[in-house]
Amino acid sequence: MNEKFLNLSEEKQQKIIDGAIQVFAENDYKHASTDQMAALAGISKGLLFYYFKNKKTLYLFLYDHIMDTIIKLIEATNFKDVHDFFELFKLSIRVKSELMKKNHYINGFILKAKYEENEAVKEELDRRNQIFLEEMFPRWFPEVDFSKFREEVSPEDVFMLLYYLGDGYMRDAVHRPDFDLDRICKDYERWMGWVKKSVYREEYL
Repeated sequence: MNEKFLNLSEEKQQKIIDGAIQVFAENDYKHASTDQMAALAGISKGLLFYYFKNKKTLYLFLYDHIMDTIIKLIEATNFKDVHDFFELFKLSIRVKSELMKKNHYINGFILKAKYEENEAVKEELDRRNQIFLEEMFPRWFPEVDFSKFREEVSPEDVFMLLYYLGDGYMRDAVHRPDFDLDRICKDYERWMGWVKKSVYREEYL
């Protein structure tokens, strides 16, 4: 799939990817202009559709590309050597923030993808998002010491709480004129500290 696109040089691929991500980040799926994507990439619209069958194919390719990039960046770290739940969560935040610093439109794309309602892509996105969530916990927390949690606390529930806390904060913050990713990360890590105090056994605080 997308073999013609993947045969391009990495530089040309990245230019097309960056242009398309920007347009999708700034618009919902329906109003994302492929003409604008092609213009930002410096190619014709016809050539864009030569590489990708249609807008849906391009959109899902971009989603998969971003998710795969995040996974590879996290798994390129020493995450299996981190045994504390909250330290591992902090590591994932730092990796994602570094990626977003390179292209701040990535976060806008991801947020829009999570809540996209257009029928052309909604079913596929919902399926991908669900798979991603189901795989994240067992894939990235294999060596974590869960005995630090209080007996009545479910680590999976805490994971989902932190996931949606970060998701909601970014969804609001990304539209602010004073958007500051470093400040957001510091806020989030401070909030994680509060959560940690309520779910960890006292001897581990």
